[in-house]
Amino acid sequence: MFHGDNWHRTYSAKGGTESFYPYKHLRSYRWEYVRYPRTPDYDFLQADERDRARFQPTHLSHVTTFTGARGIFSSGTFSSHTPKNIGVEVDAYFSWWSFEIAEGQKKRERKKYKQIIKANDWPSDTIRQFFNSPPFQEESRYGNFKFTYDMESLFEMYQNSVCDGWRAEFRVLGTFTYKQEVMHAVVVCPPLDVDPLFSSCPLVGDDIQAVVSRFGNRWRWRPDSTRYNYKPYCCWDHVSLAFYLPCYSPYPEFPLPPGYPEVTYCKESGNLLRPIDITPVWEFDQCLEILRETWVGASG
Repeated sequence: MFHGDNWHRTYSAKGGTESFYPYKHLRSYRWEYVRYPRTPDYDFLQADERDRARFQPTHLSHVTTFTGARGIFSSGTFSSHTPKNIGVEVDAYFSWWSFEIAEGQKKRERKKYKQIIKANDWPSDTIRQFFNSPPFQEESRYGNFKFTYDMESLFEMYQNSVCDGWRAEFRVLGTFTYKQEVMHAVVVCPPLDVDPLFSSCPLVGDDIQAVVSRFGNRWRWRPDSTRYNYKPYCCWDHVSLAFYLPCYSPYPEFPLPPGYPEVTYCKESGNLLRPIDITPVWEFDQCLEILRETWVGASG
């Protein structure tokens, strides 16, 4: 992989330029190579750093197009056909997932921000500038079909298949920056004695001040910026869990958890990474019927 303590251009972004800082989840003061201002929420609010929003996600979501959903239904697995560059001459395959933030947690953090805004005697509609970035929206930049599962179910399936029963490890892959977006990536991978590829990546720890931390089976995310604005532009951050899919033989598949897939419709957001095959909401039910016909578990 790349050497640490330095930014690297990967040239593997779907759109625009991508830079990668390995092995660390960097806070906003280290978001080099982003094009627009990177002011964290607490600075904007003139609040204490301890007032960062915090979330305890329990579910993950994976959004794809109809073509991608049909492949998942027909194979009963999550896979990848596009490698991601994570080092000098190192390309790896991942299934990418995002934290699904519960509405109650959004309301709790929004209430906290409202109290800060009120204490500063700012207009009450200032709150509209926060929690409007993609991680807090029902829309998607990647497609119209969203698969949602509780984290433990996904981890269990990954461990029993890709890890061959060994416990999966959660390691800090690094920080990716784009024009306006910052992605903190956690790699889910087999233990090092099974596959040493991520040996340089530190385990996700229990530091409460970290971007992403883990306490037993509990996860915590503390973003710097929850704002997404066209004018004036500002940077926002999010977390992706990258389930590593090794290519060695026999190829270990990453199967779906038991039962019919949990898939719902996502309206297209229209910003960045616009998918090629858009499914209008009025065609979604018809597409679901097609997917049911291809569902590999239908006969079981």
